This record gives sequence, structure tokens and C-alpha cells, in this order.
Amino acid sequence: MKLMQILTKIKQSRSFAPMLFLAAGMALIIAVFPYRAVCSWPISAVVTDREGIPLCGSLSSAEEWSLPIAYEQMGRRMPAVVVALEDRRFYQHNGIDAAAAIRALVQNSRAEKTISGGSTITSQVIRLSIERPRTIPNKIIEFWQAMTLEHLLTKEGILELYLNRAPFGGNIRGIEAAARAWFNKPAAELSLAEATLLAGILRGPSYYRPDRHPQRALALRNRLLDTLAKRGAATAEEAARAKLEPLPQSRFAIPAEFRQAAEKVIKSGGVLQKRDRFGHVRSTIDRSAQNLLQAELQNALSRLSPSVTAAAVLIENESGAVRGYIGNAREDTHSDASWVDCADSPRSPGSTLKPFIYALGFESGRLTPSLMTADTPLSMKGTAPRNYDRHFRGPVSVRSALADSLNVPAVRILRSEGGRRTIDLYRRIGFAHFTKDADWYGDSLALGGCEVTVLELAAAYRVLANQGTAAPLKWAENDEETKGAPAISPAACALVLDILKDSRRLMPLYSEIFGEEGTKIAFKTGTSFGLRDAWTAAVTKKYTLAVWFGDPTGRPHQSLVGLKIAAPAAVRIMRKLTPTGAKWFDLPSNVKERRVCALSGMSPNPLCGELSSGLYIENVSNGEPCSMHVSENGRAAVKWPPELEGFFSSERGESPVRTVEITSPRKNALYELSPGRERLPLTAEGGRGALYWFVDGELIETGGEGAFWQMTAGRHEIAVTDEEGSGAAVTIKVAHSSQRQEKEDLPLLEEVK
Repeated sequence: MKLMQILTKIKQSRSFAPMLFLAAGMALIIAVFPYRAVCSWPISAVVTDREGIPLCGSLSSAEEWSLPIAYEQMGRRMPAVVVALEDRRFYQHNGIDAAAAIRALVQNSRAEKTISGGSTITSQVIRLSIERPRTIPNKIIEFWQAMTLEHLLTKEGILELYLNRAPFGGNIRGIEAAARAWFNKPAAELSLAEATLLAGILRGPSYYRPDRHPQRALALRNRLLDTLAKRGAATAEEAARAKLEPLPQSRFAIPAEFRQAAEKVIKSGGVLQKRDRFGHVRSTIDRSAQNLLQAELQNALSRLSPSVTAAAVLIENESGAVRGYIGNAREDTHSDASWVDCADSPRSPGSTLKPFIYALGFESGRLTPSLMTADTPLSMKGTAPRNYDRHFRGPVSVRSALADSLNVPAVRILRSEGGRRTIDLYRRIGFAHFTKDADWYGDSLALGGCEVTVLELAAAYRVLANQGTAAPLKWAENDEETKGAPAISPAACALVLDILKDSRRLMPLYSEIFGEEGTKIAFKTGTSFGLRDAWTAAVTKKYTLAVWFGDPTGRPHQSLVGLKIAAPAAVRIMRKLTPTGAKWFDLPSNVKERRVCALSGMSPNPLCGELSSGLYIENVSNGEPCSMHVSENGRAAVKWPPELEGFFSSERGESPVRTVEITSPRKNALYELSPGRERLPLTAEGGRGALYWFVDGELIETGGEGAFWQMTAGRHEIAVTDEEGSGAAVTIKVAHSSQRQEKEDLPLLEEVK
């Protein structure tokens, strides 16, 4: 600042007394200068990506778009054009252009009215800052304050103030807002024609608005281009080419590329206090990652009902920075509920919470991945939880139980570890919607009978990637990283991730998605009851991702199966973010490998035959010898636990699943709609779990193999889907009896009583 230069000269001067008097005078002048009024005004809150590029802004308190930027970000065009047109001697004068002032005085005297003010850019900054009646005394004050401002700021600083405060029509203030509103680009990218048009708007922000008065704006722009050529600010050829550029027909939206992500950043604690002098919050959002999430989600949605949308949250594991946030992949599409931020809306998580229950079992030492557990019928407060395929597997390893997302083993572990301990863990890792005690949720804590958000699920799985430490997420680049607090042991997290990354659990159809074997991704799917929510949480060494698909209104859809729709999208995203052969997590030093009984998964005793290897936590995991291989009458025998012995004796296992098939109605059949024959029986065979019946995409029944549909005339698609997403569909036609054609084969319906 020039003030510092003045003070330095005073200090070096030999004539100290006069200079001291001058310094006192300058201090008095500066003291009464309205610095705050000149250098501050209502500005928009702007959220940028991590590189400083705006994502979204909001109106200022003055209901204007004001997006101030640094002089260096304005580019070369606009400052040069404004100086050439508005104040040619800007770099020579000290705030007052005497020649211009005298010329204005003469012109005003001849016209007997004020037609020219002789104002400089510096004095216009004063005028924009302080409203005064246009009188001679006020003009003198304005000139005095302009000269003072010249001593306080550099020429570039004054230009920065002017171009940030100048009105550009409507509620647009400042060059950056003007460039984005009229040309959908930053100020630094303005062409000669565009900069000249904006300079013309300054002469009458309403009178020369190009969307309302295009002829006026065009004529003025072209005259100003000629002026620039005469004054040497542009060549004649440049001015001629610039005249060929069309004017904007209407304003563009300012900026709202990822509105929901920006709003979430602003809502996060303390972020607004981290705004820079231009009102910008530099978020942690990575634009390339954000675009990847949006593209993959929209690609998946292209094959689904328009009422289904998707949300996703991507977190960088080490820093906790939120690199991607898609609240609603159909945002700004004007579809139903496109305004809902689904990433921050609580929904049923399905099976995505099961890994944390297993982590508790590993941490307590009761479980190891190789340990046998029982997948057998188990009562649950009057109901019997069973697997998606309605088939109990009997003896399974803990590894297989988690990898295959079996329900009964998860409930057994929950009961063993205790509901209170489980819900305490849920709260420690960031699930804020567990507001009731553990008894209220009961066994549903293992099966998704509760609510979480996509953001919470991503933060919780980051705990697994972060060696069990739960730490606040980072939303602004200048946020300090926090260490967080331990939520669960690193060893338990490592065992869970080791199971979830096992590629052998993948169905063959995922070989194309995963590609090369070297890509390591741990993931867990979830499907809420009634096909209302499809989830996948995925973890790599660098990132944690949570993806959700669903209908914001809560309506079921036959496509909403985690393994079918959410998993492919999540895996594709993580593959594109993860180089082939990327490093995986190192096992903690207390996670060891040992020989175990191949049947029980326990430490082998002398009677155990086949052995295998399994991971365990040193000094934590139960090391008792195998209790299943015993000696009976001098011979080795297997002693099954009670829950398995009863299962085998009663033969309660169910038949292997079959592909679901519709047995009624018949494909391409024509049905007669007549009195007494309004209801059509819907039946199917096979399938896994409950069956969901849809007519023309709308759910009509949930339950067993059969249902009834109240027919309506027309062509209809009858579809059925099981809990895994396998389904079948047939198309039929229903006609009134009066429409029946002679010789047409109309299947008769059974009487329904």
C-alpha cells in the first residue's frame, strides 16, 4: 500500500517536524476516510471445488449475485477495456483527472445541465460505495476521498474494487457474476466483444441490457469497439471480428452446477467462518470425482424408472476429505422429488450394517473368520429370520456367513455381543438416527430395521478403512485434520475388510466389472425390506464410497436390489479411481495366521483330520482346541453343537432355490373382463425369499407365491421379483367381454370366492 511508502519517507526525512505535521494530517484524513464502506459490501457465499472453481453460489443479503474475485483472476481483457473507455489517464492521475473535470465543467455549462461528471474510475468507486445527492459540495468530497483512496491502494487494487462492485444489469454486480450470467464463463475468459459489451452495460445497466434491449446494446457495443480501435486498445481487424459475435439472448444460471453438494458444505459446522475475503469457501470436493459419480449414477439410472434416483458420497480415507457428494443424481432434471437431498435422508440400510456386528465379534475374541457358525432356523420375537434364498445352509464359516450376508448368523452374533454394545458402536461411528435404546430395535439391528443416511454409511465404512478410528469429515480445504477417537480395534477392521474383498464371493457377471484380478475392492451390498432401497458400501486403500438407489417417496421398485443395481455402479466408480494393482491395507502386527480344524475353525486337537489356515487376533481370539472332534468308544467322532444337531435331525433345511417362473397368467394371453371375472390370480414357482408382484411397474402385492390383481382393460406387463432381484415378466391383454372377437381364444378364469 502507498501509505507504507509515505511513512517510510517520513522516517527517512531530515526535516522531521514539517513531515511530522504532514503525517499527522495524513493520519487524520485516513482516520475519517470511510474505508469500511468502500471496501466491504454484501457479497454472495460461493462454494468452490478444491481447486477454487465455483460449484455454486447464493444471493447476497442485498438479493444480488455478487461474486468478487482478485484482480489477477479478471484476465487481461476487461480491465484494459474499462480503462480505455472509462478513464484513459487512469494510470497517470492521482484520483482526479483535471483535464476531464474541466471538459465536463465546460460541457455542463453549455448544456445548462449535468451531462458529464468527469469522474475517474477511482471516484466511481467512491460513488458506488456512498450514495450522495449530485451537488458541487458532494463532488468535492468525492474527489477528496478519491485522492485518499489512491494513497491507500494500488491502481490494480482500485480496479479490483471497481470491477467487483459495478452493476451489470438486474441483480448482477461485479465482473465475475456478469461474465457467468451473460456468457456462462469466468471473467478471465472474456473475448474482446464480450468485455466491450459489459463495459457498455456499465453506462446504463438497465438501458443497455442485451436481453431486453438488444438493438441498443448491439449499437453501443459496436461504437465502443470503434473507440477502442481509435485509442489503440484494439486493432481495426480485431474490432471488425468482434462485431461479428452475437449478443447473448438471455441470462445463464449462476453458478449452480452441484447445488446440493454446495449446500451440504455450507451446512457443515464452521465452514462459513472459513470464507476468504471474497466470500469463497474452498471445499474438499474434487470436480473430476464429482463428475465421475454423477456420470456413473446417471448411466445406471438410464435403465430404471424415472421416479428412481441415486445418491453417493466419496471420502478420502487418510484425510477424511469429502471428495464427492451427489445428493440426488436427478438434481435439476425436474423429475419427481429431484430437489430432495437423498444422501442426507435417513433410509433403511438393509444388510450394510452386518460387517460392524462381525467386527464386534472379532474384537471380543468370540469369533474368527474360520470359526464355524450355524445357519439354522432361529426365532426372532415371534418371527423367524431366514436368508434371501429361503434356504438354511447349516454349518458355515464366519467368513462365508458375512460374505454371503446370511441373516441368522448375524442375529446370533448380535445376541452374543449384546444389543447395547452394538448400538453404542453404531453411535461411535457416526449413525445419528439411533435415538432409542437397544431393546426397542431388538434383533433388527442386524437386519437393517433402522435408518441411516448415505453420508453416515460412508463415514462408518471409512472407520473400517481408518483402522477403527472415527474422525470428523473434512469439508473445507483449510480445515485442520482431526485425529478422532478409537471406535473399534484395528485388527477387527482388518479382518472384516479381508472378508469383504474376497473376489471368490462375486457372481460370474461381475468378472467384466472387476476386470483384472489385481483390483482390490471390499464392498457390502444391502437391500431394504420391500425393495425400497438398494445400497453398496465400498472400500479401497484410498477411498470409501457409499451408493444408494431408491425412490425418494419410498415406493418399492423391482429393480431396487443392492447386488443388481448399486454394486455394479459402486464397483465401476472404484475401479476408475483405483489403479490396477494398487496397494491394499497391511494387516496389523497382531493379526496372525494359524492352522485350524477345517470343520470347526478352532485350534486343532489330535482327533481333527483335515486342517486349513485362518487369521486370528493374537492374545484376543479364542484359542481353545476343537470341541467338535471327540472320541467315542475309542474312535474319532463329530459332536455337533445343539443348534446344528437339531437341524440335521429334523431336516429343516429347505430345497435349493429355483429361478422364479410365472405360472399364471400365461404369456401373451388375452383375458376376458366380465362380471364375476374381475380378479386375475398371479402365481409363481421358485425364487428366493418373498415375492414382489408388479403390474405395469407398480407394486400390488408382497408375500408368497400367489396374489390377485383387479384387472383393467388394456395391455399390461405382469412381473414378479424375489429378494435377490431375480424375476420374470409376461405381457397380457385384458378386454371387456363386449370386445371379444368371434373365434378368439379367451382363457377362462377360475371363480374367486
